[in-house]
Amino acid sequence: MSGIGQLRCPREGESRPLTVARVIERFAPAYWERYGSRMRLEQRKALQAILQCRTPALGGHRYACGCGHEHHAFHSCNHRLCPRCGAADTQEWVRKQLGKLLPVPYYLVTFTVPSELRSVMLGNRQAMELLMGCSARALNELLADPARGCRFDHAGFFGVYQSWTQDMRFHPHVHYVVPAVGLDERWKLKHPKSPKFLIHAQPLAIRLRTLLTNALRDHGPIRDELFWKLAKTDWNADVDRAGNGENAVKYLGQYIRCSVISDHRILGLEENRVRIRIKNRDTGAFESRIMDGVEFVRRFLLHALPDRFHRIRYRGFLHARGKPRLLWLQLLLDAKLQPPPESTPVHGREIACPRCGGPMRKIKKMPRAPPAHRNEHFFHAVAA
Repeated sequence: MSGIGQLRCPREGESRPLTVARVIERFAPAYWERYGSRMRLEQRKALQAILQCRTPALGGHRYACGCGHEHHAFHSCNHRLCPRCGAADTQEWVRKQLGKLLPVPYYLVTFTVPSELRSVMLGNRQAMELLMGCSARALNELLADPARGCRFDHAGFFGVYQSWTQDMRFHPHVHYVVPAVGLDERWKLKHPKSPKFLIHAQPLAIRLRTLLTNALRDHGPIRDELFWKLAKTDWNADVDRAGNGENAVKYLGQYIRCSVISDHRILGLEENRVRIRIKNRDTGAFESRIMDGVEFVRRFLLHALPDRFHRIRYRGFLHARGKPRLLWLQLLLDAKLQPPPESTPVHGREIACPRCGGPMRKIKKMPRAPPAHRNEHFFHAVAA
């Protein structure tokens, strides 16, 4: 049986491809021995989820085929840092955002945190929340400023928090996708003065510096000495044209789930080292780089997000409460938005038998292991 909506079980004796998850599994014991006592809670949760993903610890189902072959399908952990999970959620998010695009030019606005603040942001949910809030406020204020050329009393955009570079170093920054359209206070349609320009980047960087440094000092993450150092530092912001917005949405879709590094960038294992592929941002050429295996795991887990921190934020008419303004904009722009094609639900897919290719039926449910047994399995895995 073949076609869309079908999942194939691995064939007997089929070799496992080299993946991010396999690299983490191989070097997790050495990483635990070196850094286990210094791990943050969210890092330990991420490592435990990755090591237990699609294993008997999380339970699963047993399937049988008419030819007599049986297959065990174990459940996924669905952790947002797990390299095995999240693909379906990412595709669904991209599909929904593409269905909301307006027939106007789009821009990609990026705010980057200076190096002096990276240690403050690492694992600090309060500092991350302040970054998201202050960057959105800076963008919203300058879009509403008539001296800047827009005067959007009601703007709309969404942002995605990202914290990694090509070689997985911690580098926190926020991307915003901004449509070049808005409403004034009387809900009349407003466009930028120039169809090829939205706003200057430097005022955005200066405004973020003012808002974020004051907020961090008021809430305690930084002291006066660092505050005055940050006040004298040049901050970075970028405003790039993004066409009709489609490519920008697909680009940010890569960062929604498990995107620190993808499987196709793992080139090989060489004893205790990992060879990865990176893209040189200056030349645009791809290069290979060798990294210690334990260092690979350490950098990967740097990007484990604290509980209850949401990577994606919606503002203005793209927020759920701004739906009336979005509908009004669609009417004013005569936006004939076609609903995107429905995606195939995961639970509706069939599993194909690896032996004969026929459909397999579910015959038994395997429950999750008790928490004590799952913890025992985790400690056994990192102590192997």
